[in-house]
Amino acid sequence: MNHFFISLLVLALFFSCAAPKSDNLCDAENSRFIPNLLIRFLAKDNSYQCGYKINSNPPACDLSYEETHYDANWPSIQKEMESQFALGSGPTESLVQYRPELVSTVLGISPSYPAFQGALNAPNGSIYFPPYYSPKILEVNTYSKTYSSFGTFSGSVELIGGALGPAGVLYFAPHLVSNFYAFDTNKSALSIVGNETLASAAYNGAIYAPNGKIYFVPSSETIIRYYDTYSKTIGQVATPTSGGFSTGVLTPQGKIYFIPFVSTQMYILDTKDDSITIHPYPFPGGNSYISGILTPNGRIYMIPHSVPEILYLDITTNAIETAASIPSPSTGMFNGAVLAPNGKIYPIPEGYGNFISFDTKDHTIKTLFPRPAGSYRSGALGPEGEIYLAPHTADRFDLIQTGSLGRFCPSLRLSPYWNKL
Repeated sequence: MNHFFISLLVLALFFSCAAPKSDNLCDAENSRFIPNLLIRFLAKDNSYQCGYKINSNPPACDLSYEETHYDANWPSIQKEMESQFALGSGPTESLVQYRPELVSTVLGISPSYPAFQGALNAPNGSIYFPPYYSPKILEVNTYSKTYSSFGTFSGSVELIGGALGPAGVLYFAPHLVSNFYAFDTNKSALSIVGNETLASAAYNGAIYAPNGKIYFVPSSETIIRYYDTYSKTIGQVATPTSGGFSTGVLTPQGKIYFIPFVSTQMYILDTKDDSITIHPYPFPGGNSYISGILTPNGRIYMIPHSVPEILYLDITTNAIETAASIPSPSTGMFNGAVLAPNGKIYPIPEGYGNFISFDTKDHTIKTLFPRPAGSYRSGALGPEGEIYLAPHTADRFDLIQTGSLGRFCPSLRLSPYWNKL
């Protein structure tokens, strides 16, 4: 195919030697009009020229992860995800202990300490667990199942979650510290990119937005802060929030929906202009919702922490509906959730006695197997559809084999839509 276009390009360049009939490069009469279009096509240039994109809607798996959250690419993302969902899954899921060591032995901490909260994919094929009480960042290679550790932390809940930003850099959300940390997975190098005076228990997780900013999700803070990866500075959104949130969900329209935890209101940040709106739905507060998952049908599913109902928000109509109720609900049930290539959401059990799955196709809940001793907080999807669990008080290295017959390519597993806490 490229040989054909190269021949055309050579022919076009031959004719371009003639004097142009127009000085306007967007005028088809200009002799450089066709050669320029062909060059941009072959170079896979996705930028606009003359009001058009030459290479619009490339396949999702041809995109870099940094391109997946641009609104123009959402149709390709939807198509690829739905094609994987359609493959379904095998008959059963299972819990696998993929390393025999104890977490406490690997980290050199007391077994009573809660180790991690959150898990993030990186372009090098590894998953990183941000420290909670852990004194180190832990890396697990998803192919070899080997591990490494990095950094030195105090073991006093410095961080909760974070997000993968551009160029393989992880940005961690400060919780009980004033430093904003970044970890370059290419160099295994930890750095401080900013320092601010923050409220105690400041942020829960982060979101990498299409404007190049890493937005931090307010916990006890009222200010939404961000790190601008272009200017390398910390900034803040003018409008304050009220209450506390567990995570944020980015949509193709460039909006971040903050999932209410303590707050009784859902705040919505438009990252195109940093404006804030509030959804009219009355949330119960009281540690209600712990996670939010975007699905290709344009819904945000909200996973409960201490209320029975799984809710979903339709981003087209803005309506919020009840999808299902958790069997035998209690308080402190889940912490985090992961979307698998079989179309199911797997809530990560904190205090809930069992692992369950929630099928986004028909809203059915299936009880899978008992949770071992201890708790988990969030997880990350591996290349074979498996979910690596972030051990909190569970003193084990575990993953869920989801039995998914489909697979998410690296572009999707690394996408800012899902690779965050």
